[in-house]
Amino acid sequence: MMILLMAACVDRVFIDIPVPDNFPLVVDGLITDQPGPYTVELTKGFDIESKSSVKTYISASRVVISDNAGNSEVLTEKSQGVYQTSVNGIRGKAGRVYTLRVELLDGRVYESKPDSMAAPGQMERVYFQYNETRNNDGSLAYGFDVLFDANASELPIYNFLWKFNGTFQVETNPERFTRPCGEARCPAPLPCSGYVLGPGGLTFVAPCECCTCWVNFFGDLPVVSDGQFNQAGRFIGIRGGYVPITQWTFQHKVHVAIEQLSLSRNAFAFWRAVRIQKEAVNNIFQPVTGKIPGNMVQVAGNPAPVEGLFYAAAVSSASVYITPNDIPNPIVIPPQELVYANSCTTLFPNSSTTKPDYWE
Repeated sequence: MMILLMAACVDRVFIDIPVPDNFPLVVDGLITDQPGPYTVELTKGFDIESKSSVKTYISASRVVISDNAGNSEVLTEKSQGVYQTSVNGIRGKAGRVYTLRVELLDGRVYESKPDSMAAPGQMERVYFQYNETRNNDGSLAYGFDVLFDANASELPIYNFLWKFNGTFQVETNPERFTRPCGEARCPAPLPCSGYVLGPGGLTFVAPCECCTCWVNFFGDLPVVSDGQFNQAGRFIGIRGGYVPITQWTFQHKVHVAIEQLSLSRNAFAFWRAVRIQKEAVNNIFQPVTGKIPGNMVQVAGNPAPVEGLFYAAAVSSASVYITPNDIPNPIVIPPQELVYANSCTTLFPNSSTTKPDYWE
């Protein structure tokens, strides 16, 4: 009877909450003093616990970047929700103030709070340090910590963001691609491989267009200029990123670059909050709390939430190559035991068959 009474006290209540017509807007954009084009992305905000938690890009009727010197440019939609300036369009300049205006198709209009571009300071050098660590299962992991030295030049306020970007080159074998053939698999070289399958086997007919890729990878956490880094306007030995040693990263070599971006007070508060929340995800003693402070406000249309950031930043950068010769014991590079018989663009995200301008 007790079990029956306890079970009878529990009723499931299902509440059907419709998706609001005025969806929240998320803005992600940046203008620098480096050559464009600059990109602004527009997406729908979503509840991370809902079943429809996917990144959905949305179009706008007009997206405009302007400065306090009378310059402005209407951005072009390159793909849904992704807007860019032209190569020779508006360009950031230290000392000026920049604003983004987004006009949605439903009549809503959003603008960013004016964001000033300060001088960038100076990246002095980027270097690396080999290390060996243990994974959770006790196995050894090998890689390089990427470090940098930088300074604030004559800037009185040290609001900086440092971005890590690594690039490595990979080779694959799309001519060895196969497809199901009865109970086995038969050769079916990809068209981009430059090979065709004939009576005599594989025949080379053109240079491969998908055998060589350059892969970009990025830091897990944004690095911001917290007070403990500062040594009278200099930042010495700061860890900017990590390069793991795998069978792919050191097929050739790795290019690592660190960009130093000068930030306004609002942009610095945004990136500092992002770092704090990312660190909290892996810390059971530091729950994820607080709201990321964006700088977008609604100026017209039916009220609806907006998140995100459009900011202006001057940039100073430095880079270095890490080669297999920099590994103290080359035996730690895993051997290439398996052939990747597919296009190199499918091996890693952020892969491209276009050789970067900086690649030597």
